[in-house]
Amino acid sequence: MRLLLFLPFLAQAQTVTLADYYKLETVSAPAISPDGKRIAYLRTRVVEAENRRHSQLCIAGANCLDQIKASGANPIWSPDGTLFAYTSAGKTWFLKADALDAEPFQINGLDGAPVFSPDNRWIAFTRRTPPEKAKPIPAATDFDRLTAQRFKGKIYDWMNFRFDGRGYLPDPRDPAATPPLELYILPREGGKAKPITHLGVDVQGIAWSPDSKSLAFVANISQRDEHIYERADLHTVTLDGQVTRLTDDNHNASAPAWSPDGKTIAFLREQSLNLVLANKQRQGSPLDVYTIPAAGGPLTNLTATWDDLPGKPQWDPTGKTIYFEADLRGAGHLFALDVATKRVSQVTSGDRLLSGFHLNLQTGLIAYTATEPNSPVTLYSASLAAPAREIKLTVSPNTFTLGKTEHINFDSKDGTSIDAWVTLPPNYSAQGGPYPMILETHGGPHGAYSSSFAFPHQLLAAQGYIVLFANPRASTGYGEKFRWGTWGAWGDKDFEDVMAGVDHAIKHYRVDPARMGVTGYSYGGFLTNWIIGHTTRFKAAITGAGPTNWISNYGTGDIPRTKESEFLGPPWDPTGNATMIKYSPIAYAAKIVTPVLFIHGESDLRVPIAQAEELYTALQKRKIPAKFIRYPNSYHGNWAPWDTVHRYQQELLWWKQYLQ
Repeated sequence: MRLLLFLPFLAQAQTVTLADYYKLETVSAPAISPDGKRIAYLRTRVVEAENRRHSQLCIAGANCLDQIKASGANPIWSPDGTLFAYTSAGKTWFLKADALDAEPFQINGLDGAPVFSPDNRWIAFTRRTPPEKAKPIPAATDFDRLTAQRFKGKIYDWMNFRFDGRGYLPDPRDPAATPPLELYILPREGGKAKPITHLGVDVQGIAWSPDSKSLAFVANISQRDEHIYERADLHTVTLDGQVTRLTDDNHNASAPAWSPDGKTIAFLREQSLNLVLANKQRQGSPLDVYTIPAAGGPLTNLTATWDDLPGKPQWDPTGKTIYFEADLRGAGHLFALDVATKRVSQVTSGDRLLSGFHLNLQTGLIAYTATEPNSPVTLYSASLAAPAREIKLTVSPNTFTLGKTEHINFDSKDGTSIDAWVTLPPNYSAQGGPYPMILETHGGPHGAYSSSFAFPHQLLAAQGYIVLFANPRASTGYGEKFRWGTWGAWGDKDFEDVMAGVDHAIKHYRVDPARMGVTGYSYGGFLTNWIIGHTTRFKAAITGAGPTNWISNYGTGDIPRTKESEFLGPPWDPTGNATMIKYSPIAYAAKIVTPVLFIHGESDLRVPIAQAEELYTALQKRKIPAKFIRYPNSYHGNWAPWDTVHRYQQELLWWKQYLQ
């Protein structure tokens, strides 16, 4: 998930300090009212004393809704513009649009996130629905009950028993233990909700038809089979509960959207991972925008020749154009797809990251957040007809002296073009230095850096470091061949790509080659571990939650799917076994001479902490300087502010010890 940060006003210019982390704020989730006159959004800040983040609901050009004390999310307007809705603490609350300063209220019978029908008569939502008949509980003796009460452990006999960020999970095979999300409709004024699906699996991506007589949704009918990876199919359902399954082809569907005439449904579609594995493919599936007749029929791929990852589709009122957002070559923008010609064109522009688009196609207004490396995130609106004439809706003036970030490009060892960025110290001089440099590697691996503001990079630059961060093979936004460029060989081409970036930076900037560090988190932690096992050019390293041993990671992490696909099989398969061993950083521990700081959350279920312990132990046995910092109750991501600040502080101390 991308975190877009801006810095609030300060009285006088200064470089970024670690304490400024607590002053960071985000803006996100713009929602335009139907008449186009108001735009709601979320403003999120750190509450330092309480070690948490708080999201406040605001209206652009007006005050924030101070009467709402709890953290909010998902702001939306009803189609007639009379109601404003949001979620907080797992419940949905409403305000009348003409009295946004009043106390929020609830609609009787609503128990989920609301999706209003176009005619304003209905609200659709999903909620957990246990089976009507519960399994009988076996009779137990007093001794049995006492023994059970004394047991404080866990018992499971299913495969997917844990997931990062959620902990240990109930039985996914049992509808009583994991009740499905069924679809309900409720009169707009409230009352008794009516279930219109009884599938026993989760209903997702609900979308009303233009005539408000039916809904489209996706559901994975094989959800209860743990050995079948996600392969949701597209369905429709009428208000009286008549369900029609439109697809059943071992692909995964998502984000359905009705055409204005109600005759066609656009949606996103990709191969299921089971199909990729069964075909022994050497790359994953492309993601494309498809259409299908609402009554059923042949599929049409509208983006077969557009070589990237489209976001959720949205039709324009004429039915001739579909809009979606996407990240492309380090930037994020809105794109328009001509349905007839299948031609994709970029609507917004600039070497920057735009996201969170909300389109009001009746008024032609769009709202979004935008950020550049030296311009923190801001909320904007623009006319779809003239997007270049955008209007800034939030003002976040800062008088910080920021380090300049430059977008660069270079060729890797095999001639592949690689995008990267260099953030320079605020006092950087082409005649000064030489300066120590830190190579940052992103997570994923199917993620990407972008032309956006990054507090950690500015913090390092303020300490006098040049920061290099690149999008090597496997990064998204550069086409299918590039995205799957490390399939079966994590550490080969991606290593060559980032090292070519190091050479480029040394050639074009005042870098001190004797004072370079390398760091990364998650896949970036893996690549850091890999790099120091294959070169001695770095004088220090910091690895965050980085895999070191793919054999052990396969069974102890929460997503074995990545290993059995991108490492060509599970550990007991000869090819998979050989690939996992070859690309495990622990296999190259004897070659590591770089001092390493290990950063890890003790509750991490994506990359369990034992992964770091394996390499740490190896380095300690070899008397290579190594330090381990463990954070209790921290998962793989979304760390609490206090732990994040402590982590940054310890990283600065490590760099200072070895690079200055």
